[in-house]
Amino acid sequence: MYQFDIRLTDKDYLDYNIFWGIKSPYGSKQILKLRVLLTVVFAIIALLSLSGGGFGAEAFLSIIPAGIVFVIAQLIFVPVFKWVLRGQLNSLKAKGKMGYSPISTIEFGVERFVETTPENKTEQAYTAIERISILKGKVIYIHVNSVMAYIVPFSVFDTKEQETAFLTFLGTKCAVVDLY
Repeated sequence: MYQFDIRLTDKDYLDYNIFWGIKSPYGSKQILKLRVLLTVVFAIIALLSLSGGGFGAEAFLSIIPAGIVFVIAQLIFVPVFKWVLRGQLNSLKAKGKMGYSPISTIEFGVERFVETTPENKTEQAYTAIERISILKGKVIYIHVNSVMAYIVPFSVFDTKEQETAFLTFLGTKCAVVDLY
């Protein structure tokens, strides 16, 4: 039915990982949990400091530096996350262990789709798709589990009609389609 030759770059893979961590339902839950954990840790430290100081004015003043650090940590959380992720991906690249193939062909049939790379051939039934994330005009992520997705950039479409037909087709294969 559909066949696309996919060409991905390190930036495409980084963009997917940033999307996964910040916007996807999978990663955003983990980010929220980590932020809540930071808040709980700060609250415990603040309460211990306040109770140790008898809840006096001096005790309240003593937690101001920790409060400032907490607010700054919350404000720079996303940029730091992106920076750490970039470093991890650069480390993987230096070791030659990137988590994607830069060249692949994905064939979408009636019952399943097949990705063929120079190293591997993977066949998936459409029932294996957990969700589809569409970043309008940019890329489609076909998630088969909480950490893996097939990346289909919009650049593979020859026409707007082909893009629309493919998106309609995908919508029939998975009940959960997120638009970003």
